[in-house]
Amino acid sequence: MMELKASSSLVVLTALVLLFSSSSVSVNGFDIIKILSNHPNLLAFSDLLSQTKLNEAINKRKTITVLAVDNSSIGGLNDRPVDEIKNILSVHVILDYYDMNKLKKLPKTSSWTTMFQSTGNANDKQGYINCTRLPGEQFVFGSAVKNSPPVAKFVKSVFSQPFNISVLQVSQPIVAPGLGDVILPPPPPPYTPPPAMPPKASRKKSNASAPVAEGDDDEFAPSDSPIEAPIEAPAPEPVEAPAQSPPEPKDEAEAPAPSSASRLYLASGVALAGFTAMAFI
Repeated sequence: MMELKASSSLVVLTALVLLFSSSSVSVNGFDIIKILSNHPNLLAFSDLLSQTKLNEAINKRKTITVLAVDNSSIGGLNDRPVDEIKNILSVHVILDYYDMNKLKKLPKTSSWTTMFQSTGNANDKQGYINCTRLPGEQFVFGSAVKNSPPVAKFVKSVFSQPFNISVLQVSQPIVAPGLGDVILPPPPPPYTPPPAMPPKASRKKSNASAPVAEGDDDEFAPSDSPIEAPIEAPAPEPVEAPAQSPPEPKDEAEAPAPSSASRLYLASGVALAGFTAMAFI
């Protein structure tokens, strides 16, 4: 009876060991596929993790950071061999915990160890990526292989379970030289110059020396509309002077001046009248 109980306990223990070893759920309580299922724009990335079995390796880690790529940018990996996809995605799994708070405290450039480095297949720093901090809380990522440019930009923090797992979204896959065809970032859009501003109408200064009172600027300011030249008035037509009427005849004819003989005769008459008057006295 005791042997039967011991045998049963051994079977149960073996089943439990097999269950936990085959489970994709981490002993730390996270499942990368379940985390990504809450973000529809990352489902293509999640499918590639499942195809390459990288999800199982991620869930076994105690501390991990995943650089996820959205559906519109991951398409360049779909047609590649499974082993090549696995190597490339292994570079997106960082063997440390980085969330937004930790990113802000990083130096200008830091080197991160990836899961691909732990495979033993990495050459010439293929298993490392560089993170460069830019002004304004911006970050760019690229392979640590010499002369490799930063190709992926930090987009946002997707998920974090402090000090266990963090998921950060980046703009495109990071392909280390030698792991496959490098995916370069798209060229920037062509420069479009801003529209030219219309010229401002100049305000001519008045020639008057007298100061203009405040608030009267609008009244005395010249109009912005063009000034029309004054229209010349037509010359007046010559007016004919009325014909001069002949002088009207005088009612009485002017008396002719008296002659010298008449004056003498008149004086003699006056003298004679004087003597006659004296004779009668």
